[in-house]
Amino acid sequence: MNTGTHYPVLVVGGGIVGLTASLALSHHGVPSLLVEAHPGTHDHPRARSLNARAMEIYRELGVADAVRAAGAPLARAEGLHRGPDLATALAAVPRRPDSDDRPGNGIFAPAAMARWSPTTGRRATLDAVEPVLLAAARRRPAEIRFGTRRTGLRHGADHLAVDLTDTATGATRTVTADYLIAADGAGGALRHELDIPSTYGTSHGHQLNILFRADLEQLVRGREFSVVLISLPGVRGMLTAIDARTRWAFHLRYDPAVESPADYPPARCGQILRDVLGVPGAEPEVVSVLPWEARERTLDRLRAGRVFFAGDAAHQMPPAGARGASTGIADVHNLVWKLAAVLDGRADESLLDTYQDERHPAAVHAVAASGANARAMTPGSPSADPDWTAPADHGLGDRYRSAAVLAGDGDRAAPAAAELDGSPGTRLPHAWTDARRTRSTLDLPAGDWILLGPPDWRRAADTAGLRHADPGPEFAALAGTATGGAVLVRPDGHIAWRSAAPTTTDPAATEPAGPSVALGAALSRLPLRPCPPAGRR
Repeated sequence: MNTGTHYPVLVVGGGIVGLTASLALSHHGVPSLLVEAHPGTHDHPRARSLNARAMEIYRELGVADAVRAAGAPLARAEGLHRGPDLATALAAVPRRPDSDDRPGNGIFAPAAMARWSPTTGRRATLDAVEPVLLAAARRRPAEIRFGTRRTGLRHGADHLAVDLTDTATGATRTVTADYLIAADGAGGALRHELDIPSTYGTSHGHQLNILFRADLEQLVRGREFSVVLISLPGVRGMLTAIDARTRWAFHLRYDPAVESPADYPPARCGQILRDVLGVPGAEPEVVSVLPWEARERTLDRLRAGRVFFAGDAAHQMPPAGARGASTGIADVHNLVWKLAAVLDGRADESLLDTYQDERHPAAVHAVAASGANARAMTPGSPSADPDWTAPADHGLGDRYRSAAVLAGDGDRAAPAAAELDGSPGTRLPHAWTDARRTRSTLDLPAGDWILLGPPDWRRAADTAGLRHADPGPEFAALAGTATGGAVLVRPDGHIAWRSAAPTTTDPAATEPAGPSVALGAALSRLPLRPCPPAGRR
């Protein structure tokens, strides 16, 4: 119970991952407190894309339309170009009709996603998305405090004691929490305080993210771009669209061994930007300069007792492929239903260990894939552009292996699935469940367990206290249950168990087991009970 000083879950960090955690906790009925040291959401764009899996999660949380609207200024921005300056890079690019606002190919193309998902990814900057999430989180039963810094942490036998300091007054108070989600970003201190080691991969160089204004609407109209890789003498970097009209960012590569951000005052940045644009008369206005390093890093442990790491606090990757923020969104989506189950008394602490088992391999894969994309997108690189033709390219391919997944001997174990075929650990296949194509099988879990199969399985589901639905033959063919089997789907939409046929033989038994026995045997092997007890602690 939240008594005002105790919270079941404390979220540290008010960026996109922390705000998503707050929304997900409210979705599962878990009271929480979110604290963020800054006085408000960040005004720098930072990441610019959310992949399809992130948008599926926002669909479940009821904020997908608002997030998509926040990305409207970038709806027409697509394509990667190369050149010594923007004007030259766009010179041979034909203009599209004004009515054409749907990308025809690439990471956000509807045609590429139709077989896998009811939605697509969305290009949207975090400075536009985070206020939308904050407003939604504040409409729900969660407490949110900006201008509040976590300044201390002590582990008790059955709780955490956390010191919180008001950044304006310096006043400090202590609250307790059952669990803490550390979503405090790449620069967060908690992983260092708890001495959690990281595995580092390639550094893709130090860069200055120069946010600037310049009215380029007439130049780019009809050929709005996502990225232009710039390579000219003494200047290499990546020009990105922020609103595809007047706001832009140039990621300038520099060598910290011979220079520092201080060597780039506004006047020098302004001249560099004029060269990068190559547009006579353009006078770019520098808004801010943010130094950063595009590096590959993954925490070796995502859990430290009652503390769980998510987002950039858990993993860093270069911004190439809409995986950075999206991987963090998937982290908390995976974690929160498990915290809710433990807090409800439906599971013991061992369920929380599956967060490490499932999300660490997913993070390692995302970091490596982003690194590969970054190498292909380096100015001057001869590598081919990414083609976005696999589910994993859109955040849909995570295949989990843990105590919360009952995989068979013949099920593949690779962390990235090539197809969404209903195998245990993968995200359930997408099929439309209504004639108007507005409802998907992905909407059926709705944050809870559900058994999907023909009517023969309904009684088994009722006996086990599970919801049941029969999505029909199209889904059965996709899920590998066309012979009358069923799949047990977790609250996060991943498949926990699959029975390919209406009866399953227990190797230790001499008779075939019917649906009720087969489902009961599967549930007995999972580290939780699907039915919550009356009331919430």
